Amino acid sequence: MQKIVEQTLVFVLAIILNFSISAQNYVEKIEELLAANVNSTNPFNGSILVAQKGEIIYKGAFGLADLTLEKPNTIDSKYFIGSVTKLITSVAILQLIEQKKISLSDKLSKWLPEINGSDQITIHHLLTHQSGLRRDSHQDYDAEVSFRERLFSVKKDSLRFAPGEKESYSSVGFYALTHILEVVSGMSFEDYFEKYIFAPAKMLNTGVKKSKTQKIKGLSIGIGLAPDKNEVNDIAPARYFDSYSFGGGGSLYSTIDDMWAFFNALEKGKLVSYNTVRMMKLKWPVKYENKKSRLYHSYGWEIYDYSNEDRPFLMIDYAGKIYGYKSMIRYYENDDIVVITLCNSRYSERSILAYNIRNILLDKEYELPKPAPKSIPINKSMKKHLGVYDFPSEKTTVEIKMVDGKFTLTSHGDKPVYLYPSDEHSFYTKVLPLKITFEPTSKRKTQKLEFNFNEEMIDTLNRLKP
Repeated sequence: MQKIVEQTLVFVLAIILNFSISAQNYVEKIEELLAANVNSTNPFNGSILVAQKGEIIYKGAFGLADLTLEKPNTIDSKYFIGSVTKLITSVAILQLIEQKKISLSDKLSKWLPEINGSDQITIHHLLTHQSGLRRDSHQDYDAEVSFRERLFSVKKDSLRFAPGEKESYSSVGFYALTHILEVVSGMSFEDYFEKYIFAPAKMLNTGVKKSKTQKIKGLSIGIGLAPDKNEVNDIAPARYFDSYSFGGGGSLYSTIDDMWAFFNALEKGKLVSYNTVRMMKLKWPVKYENKKSRLYHSYGWEIYDYSNEDRPFLMIDYAGKIYGYKSMIRYYENDDIVVITLCNSRYSERSILAYNIRNILLDKEYELPKPAPKSIPINKSMKKHLGVYDFPSEKTTVEIKMVDGKFTLTSHGDKPVYLYPSDEHSFYTKVLPLKITFEPTSKRKTQKLEFNFNEEMIDTLNRLKP
């Protein structure tokens, strides 16, 4: 008997040891992938969490939380999550539906009769982006207005299509849902979120920034694009935006741990019933379905349907983007893999990164991103590239100038961007996926350049005669 017990223990220990070695191997590969990403042309700058079968297998933080102070991001850093807020708003509305305080068939006109077409729009249409309302309000993102002002700015607009005919993403629709949430619950949207979503999900570091002067401890500063002292666009702290004005359409900040807590609370039926959790992933019909697109909007989630004859395969996802911030919760349901990324840089790559992490965990081939070019000093012979080049296919010109000891490129009437040489003839930018290759020549001035965008050759440009 003792021998059998000893053999069983050895067998169990072998399984545990093998699992531990395998998990460590996955972590090493994920770290290799992230290190390559951080050094690529779309460097990851933020926090990331990876889970499989309900267990966190990797958490990490990369890049700077503050460009000016050179303060690094951490696991606990907070980030604006942009449109991922809509997922939380959807859950709040579904809670009210489960409580029979509202129904999916209720018309928007019940609460907002002043909105043009509201007598045709249902809560179902709003949740699934089938309302026909325009995508955004008429105010800029940095306008200090309320979400209701954003909503009412479109009240006289014609619907873009009859509700239920098509899917078309609409933040305005979620301003309407925020209004309904507040009226029906008798609470502000942020107080409702706190009591009925954040508290039961144990989300301790998620909230809203109510004013420009309010300080949020641990909030990473967005990285974006702004003109420098030479009026050349360069990497810089992102412009201010009034996050609170987006209400349930995009006001929240959070952390990767809180987003993981929210996901688990939702999937485990702690926020809405299991039946509603499944409803959130169903494909709801529209009159004119875009059969070329794999994307459809359900109640809160964006679903990518990659099913085939062999098996169903849904990629359940929500992503957000706002000045200097990017966010994403991605759930590969068939594989039980979750990737959460919160970034404070407009240049960070998320989607391909998550896809490669999934491949690592499934022992499939994955691809490391190409490293960013390394800059070399500008030398005298490079100055023959300076000048104006014709860009007839775009009905414009490209001007290469020297500003403050650096090359700049101006095109399409936009502000100039800096060009950095990786060799004598090849130049790249840090703010665009742009590469310029000047044709070698024995002449005093370079005669041609090749314009390459997103690794695709766009055109060859000839120098305009001086």
